[in-house]
Amino acid sequence: MTTTLICGANVVDGSGAAPYLADVLIVNGRIEAIAQGIEAPNVERVEAAGAYLTPGFIDVHSHTDLAPFIDDGFLPKARQGVSSELCGVCGLGVAPLSRDLHRGWQNHYIIGGKQELWPWQSYAEYCCRLREKGLALNLGPLLPHGVLRYQLCQESQQPMNGMQLKQLAALADEALDVGALAISLGLIYYPALFSRMDELKVLAARASAYGRPLVVHLRSESDEILQALQELIDLCEACQCRLHISHLKLIGQRNATHLAELLKRIERHQLSFDSYPYHYGSTTLMSLLPPELLVGETRQSLFAKLDQPSTRSELRLWYQEHIRPGPQSAWDNLPALVGWHNILITAVADVSAERYLGLSLAQCAELEQQHPVDFMVDLLIAQQGQVRFIDYYMDEALVGAILAHPQGMVGSDTLLGGRLHPRVCGSFARIIHQFVQKERLLTLPQAIRKMTGLSAETFGIKGRGLIRPGYAADLALFGHDFRDHATIESPGSYASGLQGLWVNGARLVTEDRFDSDCSAGVVLSGSDGS
Repeated sequence: MTTTLICGANVVDGSGAAPYLADVLIVNGRIEAIAQGIEAPNVERVEAAGAYLTPGFIDVHSHTDLAPFIDDGFLPKARQGVSSELCGVCGLGVAPLSRDLHRGWQNHYIIGGKQELWPWQSYAEYCCRLREKGLALNLGPLLPHGVLRYQLCQESQQPMNGMQLKQLAALADEALDVGALAISLGLIYYPALFSRMDELKVLAARASAYGRPLVVHLRSESDEILQALQELIDLCEACQCRLHISHLKLIGQRNATHLAELLKRIERHQLSFDSYPYHYGSTTLMSLLPPELLVGETRQSLFAKLDQPSTRSELRLWYQEHIRPGPQSAWDNLPALVGWHNILITAVADVSAERYLGLSLAQCAELEQQHPVDFMVDLLIAQQGQVRFIDYYMDEALVGAILAHPQGMVGSDTLLGGRLHPRVCGSFARIIHQFVQKERLLTLPQAIRKMTGLSAETFGIKGRGLIRPGYAADLALFGHDFRDHATIESPGSYASGLQGLWVNGARLVTEDRFDSDCSAGVVLSGSDGS
């Protein structure tokens, strides 16, 4: 491996400390020395000329489980300085899962990738396959609860019985022994939305036993968010488990007033969270269906039910809020919270529906001369549920307030396939350009800590996230012109201004050039911190 000397850099080391001028020597994939005027013969010299040198960014929330099996699947992230990603979040992932269940799970899976049998079944086999394939970036898979439940219960909505709870604990132990960095929950997604508290207690207890966090997409991010948060606080305190909240947000203008109390509880209970720097999100169109409508239905019987006029009439009442969730339920009623005009179609299953990409549900309904409910239901049936959308859910000012909180870090929530959300190509560069340079909500050292050192500390990723002797040489080099370009209209535009990205000492990005042959990334493990 090449020995590299980066000369004359403004080092922002990931700890939150002020920048300082230094040379950084990389030997055998690790940082050997940090000082001014390092003399090292026979090395590759990189003249930084005062550019900022930071740890490579750590994306703590990314659905890139299958990115290694897609050509240049990590390119959008590498171009914005990301050297490590955590996947398997929101209870969604690709392992552990028996081969005979792969096809069925892919019907529920929303994060992109080909409909094919995967060459693994266990969590350990998935990690092994990642290593065999070769990784451009470091990848840390979490253990997803939704996959575990599907493995044990398939489409059953019944509570787990005693034997299934024991199997759940055993499956969790197998993955945690291999090194899963955390256990993730996605409590709005099928089939996890049918889980009961005894099921979640098993997972929180296993996370606690291994010293790993429970990473949670809450049951509600709107009207019931405080109750949904408290439910998980109580669970994790009872199990002595650390709680991390995924993509913290408040959906709907009427819920903006909850922010102060939300952050107060996060501070009081010393929780961590991640967020992305946009006021619009993205997920599956199936999540627009009220959970009560799904009770007792298989996937196919649900589509038959949706085709009934009585169901469509009932849905109109739901979206008009004439029907509301019961006291033990929670659901983000996006049509009522943000409006049909703020929900844009971004991914469909086949070319017959691609004419709707980029249009709102209101525009699509007008185009087809339908009510938005009828259009949405027809689209779900025709595409067998394989539809994603972008929704504008809160004011931009709230994004800044959440990002500025010291207990928060950054995740892109990357979903691959279809028309991308701008966060895929822009999140980390946008933090620097928009929230450090333009709005000055964060200092550069604060922002870098949120994207590096704090992330590594929270998820137990040892030897990364800081510029220190002995640490892995995951490094990003950029100047004042580092910025994002991805927008709703042009979501695939890469960030610019990144001068270099090193992953374990290998240079992956040089200016605008991405080395597609570089595979220096490793599988991040909670068992050894590699």
